[in-house]
Amino acid sequence: MNTLSSGPDRHIDHTAADWWARLRDPALPEQAWMQWSDWLEADPRHAPAFDRVAALAESLGAMGAAERSAFVARFAPATRARPRLPRLAFGIAAGVAVAVAAAGLFLAWRGPSAQAPRQYASEPAGHRDISLPDGSSIELGGASSVTAHYGREVRAVDLDAGEAFFRVAHAERPFVVNAGPLRIRDLGTAFNVRRTGDRVTVTVTEGRVRVSPAQEGGDLGQVELGAGRQVSFDPATQAMRILDVNPDSALAWRGNRLEFVNEPLDSVLANVSRYSKRPIRLADPDLGKLTFTGTVQVDTIDSWVAALPRVFPVRVESHADRLELARQISTTRSAKPR
Repeated sequence: MNTLSSGPDRHIDHTAADWWARLRDPALPEQAWMQWSDWLEADPRHAPAFDRVAALAESLGAMGAAERSAFVARFAPATRARPRLPRLAFGIAAGVAVAVAAAGLFLAWRGPSAQAPRQYASEPAGHRDISLPDGSSIELGGASSVTAHYGREVRAVDLDAGEAFFRVAHAERPFVVNAGPLRIRDLGTAFNVRRTGDRVTVTVTEGRVRVSPAQEGGDLGQVELGAGRQVSFDPATQAMRILDVNPDSALAWRGNRLEFVNEPLDSVLANVSRYSKRPIRLADPDLGKLTFTGTVQVDTIDSWVAALPRVFPVRVESHADRLELARQISTTRSAKPR
């Protein structure tokens, strides 16, 4: 069973346990959620401490009544006249008592009540790490957003826009990601999802996922993917394409590189724009059907855009609020007759 820290970080575990208990309250105000997020990001030790407390509470919540009572009696007995405990022992017992109380709240939380949806978003050209109450985590790419719906029967996250890497903690309730036309169900895994409108790409880095249509009765059917496999949904053809891939390439965005393989230019520009100071637009929508394969470094986007006329029949027009690609106009003129 996971236990709380007994060293200098025990006060962090106590705070994490307190946050874990508070987050079980469906009426918790939005400001408190922001304070919790700020606390997680304030120190690299905070998120692991929260994960330890969540895991401990899950374990305690799974105990039978007699087993849980014995555990409480051993580590957090009722107050009675006794010799003064050393400060370290008192700190450990207090931390366990908070976690046990949190486990009690966890049992109640598994009832009919559910948490209100929570939205998380990242800034353009930024990343954001999110720790969810069940110990799962999400890493958001630039200008991305998700909405978490944690209910009694299912843990669901909507990928509203952009890209996210999910690492899912095991639990009885299934973990599902809704991304436009696709639903991705975790089967004990870590996976990446990129959504550009209705174009969705899912890449599995560990374990397995099941991918199916978001709408029941769809014609797509469902597929199961293991590590190193990727499925892409093309809204133009309404088809899913499955590939063997290097997971490191799919996660290159975490290292400030965007990699594309035979992807329509309009989709490429939409994803590159999430990391650009100025969005990149197409003056002619037909240019979006051109395909691009290559790597874009997020710190040299302007240089990459400037080089596009060497590859595609486009010219770059620079504006204060955007970069625009227009169709290249031929300058070749026929000779005038003498």
